[in-house]
Amino acid sequence: MEPGLTFTTIAGPPLGPTRPILELLRPWPARRPDRPAVTDPEGSLTYRQLHAHAARLAGELAAAGVRAGEPVVVRARPGRWAVAAMLGVLGAGAQYVPVDTGFPAARQQTVLRASGARFLVLEAGEPETAEHRVFHVGLPEPSSAVAKLPELPELPELPELPADRPAYTMYTSGSGGTPKGVTVSHGNLGYSTEARTAYYGEAPSVFLLCSSISFDSSVAGIYWSLATGAHLVVPSANPLDTEAIARAAARHRASHLLLLPSLYEALLDAGHGEALASLRCVIVAGESCPPALVREHFAELPGAALHNEYGPTECTVWSLAHTCRPEDAAGTSVPIGRPIPGAAVHLASGTGELWVSGPGVALGYAGHGDGPGPFAPVEGRPGYRTGDLARLDEAGTVHFLARADDQLKLAGMRIELPEIEQLVREHSGAAAAAVGVVRRPGAPVRLVAFVVAPRPGFDPALLYRALLSALPQAAAPRAAQVLERLPVLPNGKLDRAALNRLAAEHATASRTTAARRDAR
Repeated sequence: MEPGLTFTTIAGPPLGPTRPILELLRPWPARRPDRPAVTDPEGSLTYRQLHAHAARLAGELAAAGVRAGEPVVVRARPGRWAVAAMLGVLGAGAQYVPVDTGFPAARQQTVLRASGARFLVLEAGEPETAEHRVFHVGLPEPSSAVAKLPELPELPELPELPADRPAYTMYTSGSGGTPKGVTVSHGNLGYSTEARTAYYGEAPSVFLLCSSISFDSSVAGIYWSLATGAHLVVPSANPLDTEAIARAAARHRASHLLLLPSLYEALLDAGHGEALASLRCVIVAGESCPPALVREHFAELPGAALHNEYGPTECTVWSLAHTCRPEDAAGTSVPIGRPIPGAAVHLASGTGELWVSGPGVALGYAGHGDGPGPFAPVEGRPGYRTGDLARLDEAGTVHFLARADDQLKLAGMRIELPEIEQLVREHSGAAAAAVGVVRRPGAPVRLVAFVVAPRPGFDPALLYRALLSALPQAAAPRAAQVLERLPVLPNGKLDRAALNRLAAEHATASRTTAARRDAR
């Protein structure tokens, strides 16, 4: 932490010694061998089947010479085979790198290259690559599951692995478009999972997974479910499919789900409140939670608790949480709460940049190419400088204010403006390009691209479609405007404040034009 500053520290409730993640998963195949572990739209795996498929993959990887902690890419759709692949890699003593096949091909390739992995795990039937030693998990024909079961190996116990062994690397976006892999250990993951049990008390019976496997929010549902013997349900390979979420919630009588606030808002606005009636716990995370969503939640699902979670990928999914109350709907923002069990947060003078410390702080960045960066000890414990500005209210509750740098969190994924701007330049042929950010209370972040001297025939709609081939949808600016020059500060650096004002003006003008058109 920076010398000379006075920090206010808030600690979460104490949490005793925690166990590495495989110790939490080990009992359930014997306790509930025939209970469903993971279900997706194409089928289910019981706890015995899940761990047996994982054991087979683990054996194949070990026989191929996978090294302790070595990265192994799991490229799959969200579903039962992706989970089996993750457990197989962990069982082999390696770490997995999740790559969602629903992501743009260019982004998948970026992560594949950045991981440096020798081994690649695919679902059965997926095309192989020449650059990797390929392994498969799953069954070519879902109907052949029963016939294949006798060929599965005897179910061994998951191995005992040290807490500091890497478990997975989740790739976010780094400066200048270089992806940055956050490496989380078995101990980090075990702690994060046990903290959920301590914080929430009630374990899920049926958890709906509404996150891409390439986003760390998926980790919460996968391991909380499998560490408590619950039933993990994946509604669709498309995590944003509200109709599929509603159908799965009603069919399986879901008890818990975690999703983006904007996705939850879309679910309720589409009239799916009745399908969600079995829910006992709704968790929103990955974006700011608008107060209006709290009001809508308690109107539609008064019997379900609503929790707002906050946490960077570098702190193993979550660091703070807030149990929402109806009165939160009257505020200007919904708090991100207080530290979770075992964690602590640190703020300069009550308002400033937020630091997190505790056993959830990850091992660091893959390859350590950028040095320790924002990782640094805090009061003798592993710490992480989040880059988020926050304030502490009189009740000791933390409120998120804004990012301290050019980094954004969009739809649960962290991405930096320079990466987007580089792609805007490439696809528009512009001499210069920059992206303005529009933030309004209770509304999703909106991006506007500004370009100088683009190629002839420049079309913002074509630019947007091109950006979708390389960026998640939430990170691709839908609007674009041509400028004679970009605004700069006296020192010649880009004036981002002026750029954001231009973006806000553009957004306001667009809404006014649309309103006039609708009024005709």
